[in-house]
Amino acid sequence: MVTRPLALRFTPALGATAVVGLVGATRPLGATTRAIALACLVAAWGAAALFERPSVRARASVVAAIAAATAAGQVDAGLPYGAACLLLLLGCLAAMRAARSPGTTAAARPSLATAALLAVVTASVAAGLVAGLPRLAARIEQRIRAMLGVDGAEATAFSTTMVLGATRGMLQSDAIVMRIEGPRPEYLRGAVYDRYAPPYWLTTERGSALRAVAATGARAPATTRVTLVRGAPEGNDMRWFLPAGACDLRVSSGKVEIDAFGVARRARGDSPPALSLRTSDCATPPAPALPPTPLDLDVPEAVRRSLAPIAGGWTASATTAREKLEAISRELGRFEYSLAVPRTTGVDPVVDFVTVHREGHCEMFASAMVLMARTQGIPARVVGGYRVTEVNPLTGRAVVRDRDAHAWVEAWVDGAWRGWDPTPASESFGRGAGALDHAGDLVALALERVVAALTALGLLGTAAVLAGVAAVLAGVRWLGGRVRARRRRPGDARAPDLPLPCFEELADALAGAGHARGESEPIEAFARRLAAVDASWARAASEALLVYARHRYGGVGEEAAVARSIDRAARAVRSAAP
Repeated sequence: MVTRPLALRFTPALGATAVVGLVGATRPLGATTRAIALACLVAAWGAAALFERPSVRARASVVAAIAAATAAGQVDAGLPYGAACLLLLLGCLAAMRAARSPGTTAAARPSLATAALLAVVTASVAAGLVAGLPRLAARIEQRIRAMLGVDGAEATAFSTTMVLGATRGMLQSDAIVMRIEGPRPEYLRGAVYDRYAPPYWLTTERGSALRAVAATGARAPATTRVTLVRGAPEGNDMRWFLPAGACDLRVSSGKVEIDAFGVARRARGDSPPALSLRTSDCATPPAPALPPTPLDLDVPEAVRRSLAPIAGGWTASATTAREKLEAISRELGRFEYSLAVPRTTGVDPVVDFVTVHREGHCEMFASAMVLMARTQGIPARVVGGYRVTEVNPLTGRAVVRDRDAHAWVEAWVDGAWRGWDPTPASESFGRGAGALDHAGDLVALALERVVAALTALGLLGTAAVLAGVAAVLAGVRWLGGRVRARRRRPGDARAPDLPLPCFEELADALAGAGHARGESEPIEAFARRLAAVDASWARAASEALLVYARHRYGGVGEEAAVARSIDRAARAVRSAAP
Protein backbone atom coordinates (compact mmCIF):
# COMPACT_ATOMS: atom_id res chain seq x y z
CA MET A 1 0.00 0.00 0.00
CA VAL A 2 1.30 3.43 -0.97
CA THR A 3 2.05 5.77 1.94
CA ARG A 4 1.91 9.54 1.66
CA PRO A 5 3.88 11.65 4.14
CA LEU A 6 1.72 14.20 5.89
CA ALA A 7 4.26 16.94 5.10
CA LEU A 8 3.76 16.49 1.36
CA ARG A 9 0.03 16.87 1.80
CA PHE A 10 0.47 20.39 3.18
CA THR A 11 3.55 21.32 1.13
CA PRO A 12 1.71 23.60 -1.37
CA ALA A 13 -0.05 25.51 1.41
CA LEU A 14 3.15 25.81 3.45
CA GLY A 15 5.13 26.97 0.42
CA ALA A 16 2.54 29.58 -0.57
CA THR A 17 2.40 30.86 3.01
CA ALA A 18 6.18 31.28 2.96
CA VAL A 19 6.06 33.17 -0.35
CA VAL A 20 3.31 35.55 0.78
CA GLY A 21 5.01 36.07 4.14
CA LEU A 22 8.35 36.82 2.48
CA VAL A 23 6.84 39.38 0.13
CA GLY A 24 4.73 40.96 2.87
CA ALA A 25 7.78 41.34 5.11
CA THR A 26 9.94 43.00 2.44
CA ARG A 27 7.50 44.91 0.22
CA PRO A 28 4.28 46.83 0.97
CA LEU A 29 1.36 44.82 -0.37
CA GLY A 30 -1.76 46.72 -1.32
CA ALA A 31 -4.89 46.02 0.68
CA THR A 32 -6.71 44.32 -2.20
CA THR A 33 -3.67 42.28 -3.23
CA ARG A 34 -3.17 41.16 0.34
CA ALA A 35 -6.81 40.14 0.66
CA ILE A 36 -6.67 38.04 -2.53
CA ALA A 37 -3.43 36.37 -1.48
CA LEU A 38 -4.78 35.53 1.98
CA ALA A 39 -8.05 34.21 0.56
CA CYS A 40 -6.08 31.89 -1.72
CA LEU A 41 -3.95 30.77 1.25
CA VAL A 42 -7.06 29.89 3.22
CA ALA A 43 -8.33 27.95 0.20
CA ALA A 44 -5.01 26.06 -0.07
CA TRP A 45 -5.03 25.10 3.60
CA GLY A 46 -8.71 24.20 3.45
CA ALA A 47 -8.24 21.96 0.42
CA ALA A 48 -5.32 20.15 2.04
CA ALA A 49 -7.20 19.64 5.29
CA LEU A 50 -10.71 18.83 4.12
CA PHE A 51 -10.64 17.03 0.77
CA GLU A 52 -10.39 13.27 1.16
CA ARG A 53 -9.63 12.14 -2.38
CA PRO A 54 -5.84 12.52 -2.84
CA SER A 55 -5.89 13.61 -6.48
CA VAL A 56 -8.61 16.25 -5.92
CA ARG A 57 -6.95 17.45 -2.73
CA ALA A 58 -3.57 17.85 -4.39
CA ARG A 59 -4.90 19.69 -7.43
CA ALA A 60 -7.05 22.08 -5.40
CA SER A 61 -4.31 22.95 -2.92
CA VAL A 62 -1.73 23.41 -5.70
CA VAL A 63 -3.99 25.73 -7.71
CA ALA A 64 -4.85 27.83 -4.65
CA ALA A 65 -1.19 27.97 -3.57
CA ILE A 66 0.00 29.14 -6.99
CA ALA A 67 -2.81 31.73 -7.07
CA ALA A 68 -1.68 33.07 -3.68
CA ALA A 69 1.94 33.33 -4.84
CA THR A 70 0.82 35.04 -8.05
CA ALA A 71 -1.20 37.62 -6.11
CA ALA A 72 1.80 38.37 -3.90
CA GLY A 73 3.92 38.84 -7.02
CA GLN A 74 2.01 41.97 -8.05
CA VAL A 75 4.81 43.99 -6.45
CA ASP A 76 8.44 43.93 -7.54
CA ALA A 77 9.83 41.55 -4.90
CA GLY A 78 13.08 40.69 -6.69
CA LEU A 79 15.17 37.52 -6.58
CA PRO A 80 14.02 36.27 -3.15
CA TYR A 81 10.50 36.01 -4.52
CA GLY A 82 11.77 34.09 -7.54
CA ALA A 83 13.70 31.63 -5.36
CA ALA A 84 10.69 31.11 -3.12
CA CYS A 85 8.46 30.49 -6.15
CA LEU A 86 10.96 27.95 -7.46
CA LEU A 87 10.82 26.02 -4.21
CA LEU A 88 7.02 26.31 -4.18
CA LEU A 89 6.72 24.85 -7.68
CA LEU A 90 9.00 21.94 -6.79
CA GLY A 91 6.94 21.32 -3.66
CA CYS A 92 3.74 21.37 -5.71
CA LEU A 93 5.17 18.81 -8.12
CA ALA A 94 6.17 16.59 -5.19
CA ALA A 95 2.69 16.87 -3.69
CA MET A 96 1.08 15.98 -7.01
CA ARG A 97 3.34 12.94 -7.39
CA ALA A 98 2.61 11.78 -3.85
CA ALA A 99 -1.12 11.99 -4.56
CA ARG A 100 -1.03 9.36 -7.31
CA SER A 101 -4.04 7.05 -7.20
CA PRO A 102 -3.33 3.86 -5.23
CA GLY A 103 -4.80 1.80 -8.07
CA THR A 104 -2.09 2.70 -10.57
CA THR A 105 1.36 1.27 -10.85
CA ALA A 106 4.22 3.17 -9.31
CA ALA A 107 6.11 5.32 -11.74
CA ALA A 108 9.72 4.58 -12.45
CA ARG A 109 12.35 6.78 -10.85
CA PRO A 110 12.99 9.75 -13.14
CA SER A 111 16.26 9.91 -14.97
CA LEU A 112 18.87 12.58 -14.43
CA ALA A 113 17.96 14.24 -17.75
CA THR A 114 14.29 14.37 -16.75
CA ALA A 115 15.13 15.89 -13.39
CA ALA A 116 17.37 18.49 -15.03
CA LEU A 117 14.66 19.39 -17.54
CA LEU A 118 12.14 19.73 -14.71
CA ALA A 119 14.48 22.02 -12.78
CA VAL A 120 15.05 24.22 -15.84
CA VAL A 121 11.31 24.51 -16.53
CA THR A 122 10.42 25.41 -12.94
CA ALA A 123 13.27 27.93 -12.75
CA SER A 124 12.07 29.53 -15.99
CA VAL A 125 8.53 29.79 -14.67
CA ALA A 126 9.77 31.36 -11.45
CA ALA A 127 11.91 33.85 -13.38
CA GLY A 128 8.91 34.70 -15.54
CA LEU A 129 6.84 35.40 -12.43
CA VAL A 130 9.53 37.74 -11.07
CA ALA A 131 10.03 39.64 -14.31
CA GLY A 132 6.54 39.64 -15.74
CA LEU A 133 4.00 39.93 -12.93
CA PRO A 134 4.66 43.56 -11.87
CA ARG A 135 4.56 44.74 -15.51
CA LEU A 136 1.47 42.65 -16.22
CA ALA A 137 -0.22 44.01 -13.10
CA ALA A 138 0.53 47.59 -14.13
CA ARG A 139 -0.80 46.96 -17.64
CA ILE A 140 -3.98 45.35 -16.34
CA GLU A 141 -4.51 48.24 -13.90
CA GLN A 142 -4.04 50.72 -16.73
CA ARG A 143 -6.54 48.84 -18.89
CA ILE A 144 -9.09 48.75 -16.07
CA ARG A 145 -8.66 52.48 -15.42
CA ALA A 146 -9.30 53.10 -19.11
CA MET A 147 -12.43 50.91 -19.00
CA LEU A 148 -13.68 52.91 -16.01
CA GLY A 149 -13.06 56.21 -17.76
CA VAL A 150 -10.48 57.34 -15.20
CA ASP A 151 -7.33 58.97 -16.57
CA GLY A 152 -4.88 60.32 -14.01
CA ALA A 153 -3.50 62.85 -16.49
CA GLU A 154 -6.90 64.31 -17.34
CA ALA A 155 -8.46 67.16 -15.34
CA THR A 156 -11.76 66.04 -13.89
CA ALA A 157 -14.81 67.82 -12.60
CA PHE A 158 -13.53 67.42 -9.04
CA SER A 159 -10.43 69.60 -9.02
CA THR A 160 -9.93 73.32 -9.41
CA THR A 161 -10.20 72.91 -13.20
CA MET A 162 -12.94 71.33 -15.28
CA VAL A 163 -12.54 70.75 -19.01
CA LEU A 164 -15.87 70.72 -20.83
CA GLY A 165 -16.41 67.08 -21.77
CA ALA A 166 -13.90 65.67 -19.26
CA THR A 167 -16.54 63.64 -17.40
CA ARG A 168 -17.79 61.83 -20.51
CA GLY A 169 -15.83 58.68 -19.63
CA MET A 170 -17.06 58.76 -16.02
CA LEU A 171 -20.67 58.96 -17.19
CA GLN A 172 -20.22 55.62 -18.96
CA SER A 173 -18.65 53.81 -15.99
CA ASP A 174 -20.43 51.71 -13.35
CA ALA A 175 -17.58 51.95 -10.80
CA ILE A 176 -18.84 52.66 -7.27
CA VAL A 177 -17.55 55.93 -5.79
CA MET A 178 -19.32 56.12 -2.43
CA ARG A 179 -22.13 54.69 -0.31
CA ILE A 180 -24.57 56.66 1.82
CA GLU A 181 -26.38 55.59 4.99
CA GLY A 182 -29.26 57.44 6.58
CA PRO A 183 -31.29 60.28 5.02
CA ARG A 184 -30.32 60.49 1.35
CA PRO A 185 -29.43 63.89 -0.16
CA GLU A 186 -30.15 64.33 -3.86
CA TYR A 187 -27.09 66.39 -4.83
CA LEU A 188 -23.54 66.11 -3.48
CA ARG A 189 -21.26 69.07 -4.14
CA GLY A 190 -17.60 68.42 -4.93
CA ALA A 191 -16.44 71.54 -6.76
CA VAL A 192 -17.61 75.06 -7.61
CA TYR A 193 -16.35 77.01 -10.66
CA ASP A 194 -16.71 80.76 -10.97
CA ARG A 195 -14.60 81.69 -14.01
CA TYR A 196 -15.12 80.62 -17.61
CA ALA A 197 -12.00 80.52 -19.80
CA PRO A 198 -13.07 78.45 -22.83
CA PRO A 199 -13.03 75.45 -22.81
CA TYR A 200 -12.25 75.46 -19.06
CA TRP A 201 -14.18 76.29 -15.93
CA LEU A 202 -11.86 77.37 -13.11
CA THR A 203 -12.07 77.83 -9.35
CA THR A 204 -10.41 81.17 -8.72
CA GLU A 205 -8.13 81.92 -5.79
CA ARG A 206 -10.91 83.59 -3.82
CA GLY A 207 -12.85 80.32 -3.89
CA SER A 208 -9.82 78.12 -3.19
CA ALA A 209 -8.96 79.77 0.13
CA LEU A 210 -9.30 77.13 2.87
CA ARG A 211 -10.10 77.40 6.57
CA ALA A 212 -10.11 74.61 9.14
CA VAL A 213 -13.45 73.65 10.70
CA ALA A 214 -13.96 71.31 13.64
CA ALA A 215 -15.68 68.07 12.59
CA THR A 216 -16.61 66.38 15.86
CA GLY A 217 -20.40 66.53 15.67
CA ALA A 218 -22.33 63.81 17.51
CA ARG A 219 -24.21 61.11 15.62
CA ALA A 220 -28.00 61.30 15.79
CA PRO A 221 -30.87 59.29 14.27
CA ALA A 222 -31.14 61.80 11.40
CA THR A 223 -27.43 61.65 10.59
CA THR A 224 -26.26 60.91 7.04
CA ARG A 225 -23.00 58.99 6.66
CA VAL A 226 -21.02 59.26 3.40
CA THR A 227 -18.31 56.63 2.86
CA LEU A 228 -15.93 57.05 -0.08
CA VAL A 229 -14.98 53.87 -1.91
CA ARG A 230 -12.49 55.31 -4.39
CA GLY A 231 -12.75 58.99 -3.56
CA ALA A 232 -10.49 61.76 -4.77
CA PRO A 233 -6.83 61.04 -5.60
CA GLU A 234 -4.26 61.31 -2.86
CA GLY A 235 -2.65 64.73 -2.75
CA ASN A 236 -3.45 68.27 -1.70
CA ASP A 237 -6.90 68.31 -3.31
CA MET A 238 -8.74 65.40 -1.69
CA ARG A 239 -12.43 66.15 -1.46
CA TRP A 240 -15.57 65.20 0.37
CA PHE A 241 -18.87 65.25 -1.49
CA LEU A 242 -21.53 66.94 0.64
CA PRO A 243 -24.99 68.39 0.13
CA ALA A 244 -25.52 72.15 0.30
CA GLY A 245 -26.08 73.30 3.87
CA ALA A 246 -24.30 70.33 5.46
CA CYS A 247 -23.69 70.84 9.18
CA ASP A 248 -22.56 68.98 12.32
CA LEU A 249 -19.74 67.31 10.36
CA ARG A 250 -17.88 64.40 11.97
CA VAL A 251 -14.74 62.61 10.70
CA SER A 252 -12.10 60.42 12.33
CA SER A 253 -9.45 63.15 12.24
CA GLY A 254 -11.81 65.65 13.89
CA LYS A 255 -11.38 68.40 11.30
CA VAL A 256 -12.07 69.29 7.71
CA GLU A 257 -11.07 72.24 5.58
CA ILE A 258 -13.81 74.27 3.88
CA ASP A 259 -13.17 76.60 0.96
CA ALA A 260 -14.97 79.89 0.37
CA PHE A 261 -17.62 78.14 -1.75
CA GLY A 262 -18.50 75.63 0.98
CA VAL A 263 -16.64 72.67 -0.58
CA ALA A 264 -14.94 70.39 1.98
CA ARG A 265 -11.43 68.93 1.66
CA ARG A 266 -10.28 65.65 3.18
CA ALA A 267 -7.32 65.27 5.51
CA ARG A 268 -4.82 62.42 5.18
CA GLY A 269 -5.74 61.14 8.63
CA ASP A 270 -9.35 60.41 7.67
CA SER A 271 -9.33 56.62 7.74
CA PRO A 272 -11.70 55.10 6.95
CA PRO A 273 -12.76 57.79 4.46
CA ALA A 274 -16.21 58.34 5.99
CA LEU A 275 -17.97 61.52 7.08
CA SER A 276 -21.20 62.02 9.03
CA LEU A 277 -23.37 65.10 8.54
CA ARG A 278 -26.82 66.56 9.01
CA THR A 279 -28.83 68.95 6.87
CA SER A 280 -31.41 70.08 9.44
CA ASP A 281 -31.72 70.67 13.20
CA CYS A 282 -28.08 71.73 13.22
CA ALA A 283 -26.25 72.20 16.50
CA THR A 284 -23.75 74.38 14.63
CA PRO A 285 -24.64 76.38 11.50
CA PRO A 286 -23.24 75.36 8.09
CA ALA A 287 -20.08 77.04 6.92
CA PRO A 288 -21.11 80.26 5.13
CA ALA A 289 -20.34 80.74 1.42
CA LEU A 290 -19.03 84.03 0.03
CA PRO A 291 -21.65 86.36 -1.44
CA PRO A 292 -21.32 87.13 -5.16
CA THR A 293 -18.73 89.49 -6.59
CA PRO A 294 -18.44 91.06 -10.06
CA LEU A 295 -16.56 87.89 -11.12
CA ASP A 296 -19.83 85.96 -10.82
CA LEU A 297 -21.18 88.12 -13.66
CA ASP A 298 -18.14 87.78 -15.92
CA VAL A 299 -18.71 86.42 -19.46
CA PRO A 300 -16.06 86.45 -22.21
CA GLU A 301 -17.02 89.21 -24.64
CA ALA A 302 -17.29 86.96 -27.70
CA VAL A 303 -19.53 84.57 -25.78
CA ARG A 304 -21.65 87.45 -24.44
CA ARG A 305 -22.30 88.79 -27.96
CA SER A 306 -23.63 85.38 -29.01
CA LEU A 307 -25.65 84.42 -25.92
CA ALA A 308 -27.03 87.72 -24.60
CA PRO A 309 -29.59 88.22 -27.39
CA ILE A 310 -30.84 84.65 -27.04
CA ALA A 311 -31.08 84.92 -23.26
CA GLY A 312 -32.87 88.25 -23.61
CA GLY A 313 -35.44 86.67 -25.90
CA TRP A 314 -36.02 83.75 -23.58
CA THR A 315 -36.52 86.01 -20.54
CA ALA A 316 -38.41 88.87 -22.25
CA SER A 317 -41.55 88.36 -20.18
CA ALA A 318 -39.74 87.70 -16.87
CA THR A 319 -39.43 90.48 -14.29
CA THR A 320 -37.49 88.85 -11.40
CA ALA A 321 -34.26 86.88 -11.20
CA ARG A 322 -36.16 83.74 -10.25
CA GLU A 323 -38.50 84.07 -13.24
CA LYS A 324 -35.57 84.63 -15.59
CA LEU A 325 -33.79 81.53 -14.30
CA GLU A 326 -36.96 79.49 -14.68
CA ALA A 327 -37.35 80.72 -18.26
CA ILE A 328 -33.75 79.85 -19.18
CA SER A 329 -34.06 76.41 -17.57
CA ARG A 330 -37.38 75.79 -19.36
CA GLU A 331 -35.90 76.62 -22.78
CA LEU A 332 -32.80 74.49 -22.19
CA GLY A 333 -35.14 71.63 -21.28
CA ARG A 334 -36.16 71.56 -24.95
CA PHE A 335 -32.59 70.56 -25.92
CA GLU A 336 -31.45 66.92 -26.29
CA TYR A 337 -29.17 65.06 -23.90
CA SER A 338 -26.20 63.28 -25.53
CA LEU A 339 -22.69 62.20 -24.55
CA ALA A 340 -21.26 62.26 -28.07
CA VAL A 341 -21.92 65.44 -30.04
CA PRO A 342 -19.42 66.95 -32.52
CA ARG A 343 -18.63 70.62 -32.01
CA THR A 344 -17.98 73.21 -34.68
CA THR A 345 -14.27 73.97 -34.95
CA GLY A 346 -13.37 77.51 -33.98
CA VAL A 347 -16.65 78.14 -32.14
CA ASP A 348 -16.96 78.33 -28.37
CA PRO A 349 -18.41 74.96 -27.21
CA VAL A 350 -21.20 76.58 -25.17
CA VAL A 351 -22.16 78.87 -28.05
CA ASP A 352 -22.13 75.88 -30.39
CA PHE A 353 -24.35 74.00 -27.94
CA VAL A 354 -26.91 76.81 -27.78
CA THR A 355 -26.92 77.92 -31.42
CA VAL A 356 -25.95 74.94 -33.59
CA HIS A 357 -26.17 71.39 -32.29
CA ARG A 358 -28.47 71.91 -29.27
CA GLU A 359 -27.31 68.58 -27.83
CA GLY A 360 -24.91 67.85 -25.01
CA HIS A 361 -24.49 66.48 -21.50
CA CYS A 362 -24.92 68.05 -18.08
CA GLU A 363 -21.78 70.20 -18.25
CA MET A 364 -23.06 71.94 -21.37
CA PHE A 365 -26.53 72.55 -19.90
CA ALA A 366 -25.07 73.97 -16.67
CA SER A 367 -22.51 76.12 -18.51
CA ALA A 368 -25.13 77.55 -20.85
CA MET A 369 -27.48 78.45 -18.00
CA VAL A 370 -24.72 80.10 -15.95
CA LEU A 371 -23.42 82.22 -18.83
CA MET A 372 -26.90 83.22 -20.02
CA ALA A 373 -27.94 84.11 -16.44
CA ARG A 374 -24.85 86.28 -16.12
CA THR A 375 -25.75 88.16 -19.31
CA GLN A 376 -29.05 89.03 -17.59
CA GLY A 377 -27.31 90.38 -14.50
CA ILE A 378 -27.83 87.30 -12.28
CA PRO A 379 -24.71 86.02 -10.42
CA ALA A 380 -24.30 82.31 -11.14
CA ARG A 381 -21.66 79.57 -11.11
CA VAL A 382 -21.23 75.91 -12.12
CA VAL A 383 -21.24 73.15 -9.49
CA GLY A 384 -19.70 69.71 -10.06
CA GLY A 385 -20.52 66.61 -8.03
CA TYR A 386 -22.93 63.69 -8.05
CA ARG A 387 -26.66 63.17 -8.18
CA VAL A 388 -27.87 60.37 -5.89
CA THR A 389 -30.50 58.18 -7.58
CA GLU A 390 -29.72 54.54 -6.70
CA VAL A 391 -30.62 52.68 -3.50
CA ASN A 392 -29.56 49.06 -3.02
CA PRO A 393 -32.54 47.18 -1.50
CA LEU A 394 -30.19 44.45 -0.22
CA THR A 395 -28.22 46.84 1.99
CA GLY A 396 -30.56 49.82 2.36
CA ARG A 397 -27.68 52.12 1.37
CA ALA A 398 -27.64 54.63 -1.46
CA VAL A 399 -24.94 53.84 -4.02
CA VAL A 400 -23.15 56.52 -6.03
CA ARG A 401 -21.32 55.45 -9.19
CA ASP A 402 -19.12 57.22 -11.72
CA ARG A 403 -22.09 57.44 -14.07
CA ASP A 404 -23.88 59.61 -11.45
CA ALA A 405 -21.36 62.44 -11.96
CA HIS A 406 -23.31 65.61 -12.62
CA ALA A 407 -23.05 69.36 -13.10
CA TRP A 408 -25.70 71.91 -12.16
CA VAL A 409 -26.08 75.60 -11.35
CA GLU A 410 -26.05 77.77 -8.25
CA ALA A 411 -27.47 81.27 -8.70
CA TRP A 412 -27.80 84.17 -6.25
CA VAL A 413 -31.54 84.58 -5.68
CA ASP A 414 -33.28 86.34 -2.80
CA GLY A 415 -30.02 86.85 -0.93
CA ALA A 416 -28.70 83.27 -1.05
CA TRP A 417 -27.07 80.76 -3.40
CA ARG A 418 -29.77 78.41 -4.66
CA GLY A 419 -29.48 75.32 -6.84
CA TRP A 420 -30.93 74.89 -10.34
CA ASP A 421 -30.66 71.84 -12.60
CA PRO A 422 -31.36 72.64 -16.27
CA THR A 423 -30.43 69.20 -17.60
CA PRO A 424 -33.62 67.59 -18.98
CA ALA A 425 -35.15 64.72 -17.06
CA SER A 426 -34.89 62.50 -20.18
CA GLU A 427 -31.21 62.12 -19.33
CA SER A 428 -32.29 59.58 -16.65
CA PHE A 429 -28.80 59.88 -15.18
CA GLY A 430 -27.46 56.63 -16.58
CA ARG A 431 -29.08 53.23 -16.85
CA GLY A 432 -31.04 51.94 -13.90
CA ALA A 433 -29.40 49.51 -11.51
CA GLY A 434 -30.53 45.89 -11.80
CA ALA A 435 -30.39 42.85 -9.54
CA LEU A 436 -26.82 42.04 -10.63
CA ASP A 437 -25.71 45.59 -9.77
CA HIS A 438 -27.23 45.26 -6.29
CA ALA A 439 -25.66 41.83 -5.74
CA GLY A 440 -22.28 43.08 -6.97
CA ASP A 441 -22.48 46.02 -4.58
CA LEU A 442 -23.23 43.66 -1.69
CA VAL A 443 -20.24 41.45 -2.56
CA ALA A 444 -17.97 44.49 -2.99
CA LEU A 445 -19.09 45.87 0.37
CA ALA A 446 -18.29 42.57 2.10
CA LEU A 447 -14.88 42.39 0.39
CA GLU A 448 -14.05 45.96 1.39
CA ARG A 449 -14.85 45.16 5.01
CA VAL A 450 -12.65 42.08 4.92
CA VAL A 451 -9.82 44.07 3.33
CA ALA A 452 -10.19 46.84 5.93
CA ALA A 453 -10.12 44.29 8.76
CA LEU A 454 -7.02 42.55 7.38
CA THR A 455 -5.29 45.89 6.83
CA ALA A 456 -6.00 46.87 10.44
CA LEU A 457 -4.60 43.56 11.70
CA GLY A 458 -1.22 43.98 10.03
CA LEU A 459 1.09 41.16 8.95
CA LEU A 460 1.46 39.43 12.33
CA GLY A 461 -2.23 39.68 13.12
CA THR A 462 -3.12 38.31 9.69
CA ALA A 463 -0.71 35.41 10.19
CA ALA A 464 -2.38 34.65 13.53
CA VAL A 465 -5.82 34.69 11.87
CA LEU A 466 -4.55 32.38 9.13
CA ALA A 467 -3.15 29.97 11.71
CA GLY A 468 -6.48 30.03 13.52
CA VAL A 469 -8.35 29.26 10.29
CA ALA A 470 -6.01 26.34 9.59
CA ALA A 471 -6.55 25.03 13.14
CA VAL A 472 -10.32 25.29 12.74
CA LEU A 473 -10.20 23.43 9.42
CA ALA A 474 -8.06 20.69 10.95
CA GLY A 475 -10.50 20.46 13.86
CA VAL A 476 -13.44 20.17 11.49
CA ARG A 477 -11.73 17.34 9.65
CA TRP A 478 -10.89 15.53 12.88
CA LEU A 479 -14.46 15.92 14.13
CA GLY A 480 -15.81 14.65 10.81
CA GLY A 481 -13.62 11.57 11.09
CA ARG A 482 -14.89 10.91 14.60
CA VAL A 483 -18.50 11.19 13.44
CA ARG A 484 -17.89 8.81 10.56
CA ALA A 485 -16.19 6.35 12.90
CA ARG A 486 -19.22 6.36 15.21
CA ARG A 487 -21.56 5.74 12.29
CA ARG A 488 -19.51 2.83 10.92
CA ARG A 489 -21.01 -0.61 11.32
CA PRO A 490 -19.56 -2.62 14.23
CA GLY A 491 -18.22 -5.39 11.97
CA ASP A 492 -16.47 -3.01 9.61
CA ALA A 493 -13.09 -2.38 11.20
CA ARG A 494 -11.40 -1.04 8.09
CA ALA A 495 -11.34 2.72 7.44
CA PRO A 496 -13.48 3.47 4.38
CA ASP A 497 -10.84 5.56 2.64
CA LEU A 498 -8.13 2.85 2.71
CA PRO A 499 -8.28 0.30 -0.13
CA LEU A 500 -8.07 -3.45 0.54
CA PRO A 501 -4.61 -4.91 -0.18
CA CYS A 502 -6.20 -7.33 -2.66
CA PHE A 503 -7.47 -4.37 -4.69
CA GLU A 504 -3.92 -3.18 -5.26
CA GLU A 505 -2.96 -6.68 -6.38
CA LEU A 506 -5.76 -6.68 -8.96
CA ALA A 507 -4.81 -3.16 -10.08
CA ASP A 508 -1.18 -4.23 -10.53
CA ALA A 509 -2.26 -7.30 -12.49
CA LEU A 510 -4.50 -5.25 -14.76
CA ALA A 511 -1.75 -2.67 -15.30
CA GLY A 512 0.62 -5.49 -16.25
CA ALA A 513 -1.94 -6.64 -18.80
CA GLY A 514 -2.01 -3.16 -20.31
CA HIS A 515 -5.20 -1.91 -18.63
CA ALA A 516 -4.13 0.51 -15.90
CA ARG A 517 -6.71 2.58 -14.08
CA GLY A 518 -6.60 6.30 -14.79
CA GLU A 519 -5.30 8.60 -12.05
CA SER A 520 -8.74 10.07 -11.29
CA GLU A 521 -10.92 7.40 -12.94
CA PRO A 522 -13.81 6.21 -10.74
CA ILE A 523 -13.82 2.47 -9.99
CA GLU A 524 -17.25 2.03 -11.58
CA ALA A 525 -16.07 3.66 -14.82
CA PHE A 526 -12.94 1.48 -14.76
CA ALA A 527 -15.14 -1.61 -14.38
CA ARG A 528 -17.33 -0.62 -17.32
CA ARG A 529 -14.24 -0.07 -19.46
CA LEU A 530 -12.88 -3.51 -18.59
CA ALA A 531 -16.21 -5.17 -19.42
CA ALA A 532 -15.71 -4.16 -23.06
CA VAL A 533 -12.25 -5.77 -23.25
CA ASP A 534 -12.03 -8.92 -25.37
CA ALA A 535 -10.37 -11.18 -22.81
CA SER A 536 -11.36 -14.27 -20.82
CA TRP A 537 -10.82 -12.48 -17.51
CA ALA A 538 -12.61 -9.22 -18.43
CA ARG A 539 -16.07 -10.09 -17.09
CA ALA A 540 -14.74 -11.48 -13.79
CA ALA A 541 -12.50 -8.45 -13.25
CA SER A 542 -15.34 -6.03 -14.03
CA GLU A 543 -17.76 -7.73 -11.64
CA ALA A 544 -15.12 -7.98 -8.89
CA LEU A 545 -14.45 -4.23 -9.15
CA LEU A 546 -18.16 -3.41 -8.91
CA VAL A 547 -18.51 -5.64 -5.84
CA TYR A 548 -15.50 -3.92 -4.29
CA ALA A 549 -16.90 -0.42 -5.05
CA ARG A 550 -20.27 -1.26 -3.46
CA HIS A 551 -18.52 -2.56 -0.35
CA ARG A 552 -16.02 0.30 0.01
CA TYR A 553 -18.37 3.21 -0.66
CA GLY A 554 -21.74 1.73 0.31
CA GLY A 555 -20.87 -0.85 2.99
CA VAL A 556 -22.57 -3.64 0.98
CA GLY A 557 -21.30 -7.22 1.51
CA GLU A 558 -18.68 -8.81 3.74
CA GLU A 559 -15.00 -7.96 3.44
CA ALA A 560 -13.91 -11.60 3.23
CA ALA A 561 -16.25 -12.34 0.31
CA VAL A 562 -15.11 -9.17 -1.48
CA ALA A 563 -11.46 -10.13 -0.99
CA ARG A 564 -12.04 -13.64 -2.40
CA SER A 565 -13.75 -12.19 -5.49
CA ILE A 566 -10.86 -9.76 -6.06
CA ASP A 567 -8.24 -12.51 -5.57
CA ARG A 568 -9.95 -14.79 -8.12
CA ALA A 569 -10.05 -11.98 -10.66
CA ALA A 570 -6.38 -11.11 -10.08
CA ARG A 571 -5.32 -14.76 -10.57
CA ALA A 572 -7.38 -14.95 -13.76
CA VAL A 573 -5.67 -11.86 -15.16
CA ARG A 574 -2.19 -13.12 -14.29
CA SER A 575 -2.83 -16.62 -15.68
CA ALA A 576 -3.93 -15.16 -19.00
CA ALA A 577 -0.87 -12.93 -19.25
CA PRO A 578 1.78 -14.04 -21.79
